[in-house]
Parts: sequence; C-alpha cells; structure tokens
Amino acid sequence: MPPLGIEFSGRFKRQARTLPTGRRAVVADALGALSIAFGQPHLHSGLGIRRLKGAYFEFRVDRDTRVVFKVEGSVASMLLVGCHGDVRRYLKNL
Repeated sequence: MPPLGIEFSGRFKRQARTLPTGRRAVVADALGALSIAFGQPHLHSGLGIRRLKGAYFEFRVDRDTRVVFKVEGSVASMLLVGCHGDVRRYLKNL
C-alpha cells in the first residue's frame, strides 16, 4: 500500500505553531508514522487511530494531544491538533 498523502488545513497549522517545540517534533514524527501505517492495523496500533464520524479520524500523539484528520482517497487532511475537549468541540460543530 502506498503512503498516505498528508495535507494541512490553516487551522491545523495555526494550532501546531502554538505547541511547544518538543511537542511539535513529536507531532511531526506521528504524522510520518501515520502516512506509512494508515490502513495497516498492526503498524498503526501505537498511534491509537480511531474513526470518529464518517471519513473523520483521530490519532493520539501523546497522552494529552490528539490530531483530527479526514481521509479522502489517498490523502489525509489534518484538521485539528489539540486536547480531548478540542476534539469534542470540533465534532460538535461538524
């Protein structure tokens, strides 16, 4: 399976810029792992990927940080990086 393409929404970019440098690096590493492992359950088990609603998914970066993304074809659009509450609010507004 070819790697999943990754795109970033403006909101995701703004939120990522506010993260501390160390956490930003962890997010970048997790995005690389997502690109390679999405759709291969044994590879992505450490990311804790789960379907939220339709084509919307989330994965965990660390204990407190989640990334929401939408998959369309072979491209994943990163939509939000935040905590559990941010994800909940985002889903409520879909």
